[in-house]
Amino acid sequence: MVANHNCFRLRGALREVAKVHGRPPGEIREVTRRFPWFAEEESLADLLAKHPNFEGLHLPEVWRELAAQAQPLVGTPRHLSGHPGGVGSVPDALTTYVPVERAARQLSPDGEAESPAVPVIQFEKDGAEDAGLVKIDLLGNRSLAVIRDAIAAVRANTGRAIDYTSTDPDADEPTRELFRTGRTMGVFYTESPASRLLCAKSRADTFELLVLNTSIIRPASNRFIRLYLERLHGKPYEPLDPSLRDTLAETFGVMVYQEDVVNVCARFAGMPLATGDGLRKALSKKRPLKHLAAYAEEFFAGAAALGRDPETAKRVWEMVMSFAGYSFCKGHSCSYIRVAQQACYLRAHYPAEFMAAVLANGGGFYAPFAYVAEAMRMGLTILPPDVNASEYHTTGRGREVRIGLQFVKGLSRDAAERIVKGRGGGRPYTSLPDLRSRTGLAAEDLRLLIKVGACDTIANGWTRPMMLWWADAGLEDRREHPSIFPSAHASTLRSPPPLRDYSPERRRREEYELLGFVTDIHPMRLHAETLRRFRVVRSTELPRHAGQSVLCAGLLTTAKPVHTIHDEPMEFVTFDDGEGLIEAVLFPEVYRTRGHVLFDEGPFLFRGKVEEEFGAVTLSVTHLERLDRAAATTSRRPGAGGPR
Repeated sequence: MVANHNCFRLRGALREVAKVHGRPPGEIREVTRRFPWFAEEESLADLLAKHPNFEGLHLPEVWRELAAQAQPLVGTPRHLSGHPGGVGSVPDALTTYVPVERAARQLSPDGEAESPAVPVIQFEKDGAEDAGLVKIDLLGNRSLAVIRDAIAAVRANTGRAIDYTSTDPDADEPTRELFRTGRTMGVFYTESPASRLLCAKSRADTFELLVLNTSIIRPASNRFIRLYLERLHGKPYEPLDPSLRDTLAETFGVMVYQEDVVNVCARFAGMPLATGDGLRKALSKKRPLKHLAAYAEEFFAGAAALGRDPETAKRVWEMVMSFAGYSFCKGHSCSYIRVAQQACYLRAHYPAEFMAAVLANGGGFYAPFAYVAEAMRMGLTILPPDVNASEYHTTGRGREVRIGLQFVKGLSRDAAERIVKGRGGGRPYTSLPDLRSRTGLAAEDLRLLIKVGACDTIANGWTRPMMLWWADAGLEDRREHPSIFPSAHASTLRSPPPLRDYSPERRRREEYELLGFVTDIHPMRLHAETLRRFRVVRSTELPRHAGQSVLCAGLLTTAKPVHTIHDEPMEFVTFDDGEGLIEAVLFPEVYRTRGHVLFDEGPFLFRGKVEEEFGAVTLSVTHLERLDRAAATTSRRPGAGGPR
């Protein structure tokens, strides 16, 4: 593998210095998680003092000193890691040509190594090319594993073998319906909020339009997306210049693919194809042979020599510059959409197997909670972890998704695999003592399984408090009588006293703490009593309120901070209210004053104006607050019945 040369950035530098000074891990996490990814040019001290994310966070004075000490570390080398897909190749032994070492080990969230540290060459991608090594990018794609696992589950459950050489998702109406309505959560590369909204606005359901959508979503092209949508829906237009009529006919007169940069520069400004390709590389910051200013000079000189209108030349150059940062070639987008269509076909026809495969493979754009909530909206039944029914990974069958032991926080993979192996040969566990006897699970692991409800089917009349008592009492007995525990004699341990079971609220709260979601209801249902104080509008009702200011509530699903063209921070946010998703935006003024609230625990209560565009609905937020704080404020106001 080719190496990445990892250097300290703002977040990492401050985290390491704070650890050296012995600051509490929770405090370090609370501070560093607020650092925006795009703020690398700002100083640590300025961010802590001025950025909206730190509003209302009262930091000890020592953090100013920590920031001052961490600042010189920013940009210095930290360690080598593996390139996402770069593989170096030489005629014989690697060590004849390049030094080799092991990359830093990457740990999974539970602290267990996902894999041994891989060997890497010490050169990064540019150094490998400079040294004359053959470098090939072999990119892994999690969605291929989702498709593989879902197809295997369908075959195991139904006997049907899905073969995409004979099954064409592009011609499948249920698949096309999901795309054109933007119901693509879990579907590769079309599930982000921006992608789902563009699907809904464009009503794209064909391979060609989906490819176009995939390529046009890039940071600098937002102003051209509306132009594309207007023309897609029938608005007449003329190309910027007659020379571009055929070149951009396929994309409604808008530059979309990387090839468009090369072709437009050649057709409009007479630039050689090789020069246009050099400009394409310069825009994507892939080792340009010369600076953009030199390419711009050549572009405008060539356009003038061909008699192009100067104002038109400026507008064409602006469109070329929209490819700055990252963009796609058409072939890349085509391959991505082919994968997306195969995934969407599975979602349309085998939703349980598909959503289970998404969860089993670690999700995608969203946290597991979002996929569980989406599965509920799809009419699937979510079953909790169970020592007799759950595999390590999440599984799906029919209209049910069984949560795997992989999601029980704190349960080691070794313990989970012992549970699965211990019931082999058609021997399900019959009781808690039987489970412990056959697996040798530690009391700590048993407690986790009991709290999350994985032992309810073998409780035999014991309540969860009784099972927890037994687990702890068994630990004490093991210390006193190590020779008989764990063994078949575990069943002789004393029985628990009768203890009242936990309330449904507590059971759900503990399940949420251990899984990150609840399996019997949507988490927003837990706040139904509080929500009755407010006149909230549901996500499904928003289209009827276009142009109006409404009050909504929901859990944070995802947030994406960005900068405006004037370099002001703002944020795109997705909320889940239990009935659907609410796509919202916090413009700079609101983000400066209320953006920090999103780092609190939800759910949130927010007011905004409903915006409708090309049939898709978004909310421009004007105020945002935690639901519990809003409820507390309302209850203190005499005679208050909740704000509209």
